[in-house]
This record gives sequence, C-alpha cells and structure tokens, in this order.
Amino acid sequence: MKVSIRVGFRRDDPVSPLDGVLRDCREMGYDGIELMLDPRYSFGASSGRGAGRGPWASESVTPEVRAHIRQSAERHGVQIATLSADWAWGYAQYHPRLSQWERGVELLRSDVALAADLGAGAILIHVGESQGSWEEIRDIVSRVVEVGARRQVKVGFEAGLFARTGLGGLEALVRLVEELDSPWFGVYEHCYWPRRREMQPHEEIHLVGPRMVALHSSQPSVQIDYPAMLQALRDVGYDWYWVFEVGWEQARQSLDDWRYIMSAHG
Repeated sequence: MKVSIRVGFRRDDPVSPLDGVLRDCREMGYDGIELMLDPRYSFGASSGRGAGRGPWASESVTPEVRAHIRQSAERHGVQIATLSADWAWGYAQYHPRLSQWERGVELLRSDVALAADLGAGAILIHVGESQGSWEEIRDIVSRVVEVGARRQVKVGFEAGLFARTGLGGLEALVRLVEELDSPWFGVYEHCYWPRRREMQPHEEIHLVGPRMVALHSSQPSVQIDYPAMLQALRDVGYDWYWVFEVGWEQARQSLDDWRYIMSAHG
C-alpha cells in the first residue's frame, strides 16, 4: 500500500505551483499527493486555514501549468495520485438545490479531465450541502462519470459528504454505485468513527467492498482497531493509496504513525 497527503498549490514557486510541495513530500517519504482544488486552502497545507489562494477549479490551470506540474512530479518521484473537488463547498452555498448544478457539472467534468492530464487515478467529488431528488444526483454523477470512463479516471463520492444531500448515507451511496454500474464510479471511503458514525472503519470497508475508489484517513488514533481495518482492506482487495487528510503541520507525524501501523499490523 502507498501513502499520500492532501495538499494545495504554493504561491510564486519558480518551477511549478506544486514543485516545492512535491519536493517536501519526497523528503518526508510520501509516495503521492491529493491535489485540492479550492481557493480557501493555503498553499502547501490542507487545513483550510491560511492566507493562500489555490485554483477555483481546473479551468484555471492552463496547459502550460499542467505540463510543468507533470514534470515536477516526475522529477521528484511523487505521484499526483488523486484530486479533490473541494470548491464544491463554496459553489453549494450559492446553489443550494441540485437543480442549480448545471455549471457545477461542467466544473466537475473539467476536474476529471485535469486529473487525467496530471496522471491521477481517481478524483473525489461531492456537491457540498446542495439537496434535491435521487434522479438529480444520479444525473449529476452519471454525467461526471462519463468523462471518467472516457479519460480512465475513477470518480469517487465520499459517503459522509453524500449524506449532506439528504438522500441517505453510506448505504444509499452504495445503492447509487450499483445503479450506475460503472467500473469508473465508486465510494471514496472515509470513516469518521467515533466522531460521526456508528460503524467502525473495518465495518464500513466490508460494506463498501470492491466499490472502494480510494481511502481517506484522519490522523492515526488509538481508538481505531487497525488490525481489523487492515484485514478488511485485504478482504476487499484494496491495496492502493492511504490518503491523509491532515494539516501540513501533522504531515510528518502522520507518516511516522502510518509506518508503525503498517509494520506492526500490515
């Protein structure tokens, strides 16, 4: 299994907006990154607190910048494994109904294309707290997955975020995955237990099964049964990226903790 961390662009890097981030990730020992697309996040950090501004959406990233980012990733040996469409939180504040997501769908489809251009294998999507009907969310997701299938990028919807649509939680998302029945659409797993969930990580992983696109993780916690979690990942055949969703100041410690978990239980 590989390990990555969520990051954003850095201001005024002389090589590429991600060159310094990739260099630092290589120095710490991360295999990859998850690139956040959201102007709220500070450059090179993932906590959302700071003075930086990232791209509003993929349409802001020119072909020249895309080429420079790919070159930086190759030079540092750090994969741009996943992307995350975090701008959707802001979009949803002004478009609280799923019926208002026509432009949002265009942006999500563009994000999938950016993921492909940067060599990513998957992208996390969501619609913030916008709500509507089952038919509307199914239409939105299917149109995004259409681009994923064409560009060979897996599209994952995080269950905790899907619940904010008011259409159900993890079980409902699994139902949507089964209805669309595409190898390019699945669940982006992040168990918030014991904060906001009843099911523990290994229980959620077994429920999601082979529908898992990627795996988010908060900072390692003594409250999680890691032997059971890792066994569940083996049971469902998941052996790709473990993506840390932590602040940049926690990056090194999270990686050290992950290495200990994997050596002790992996």
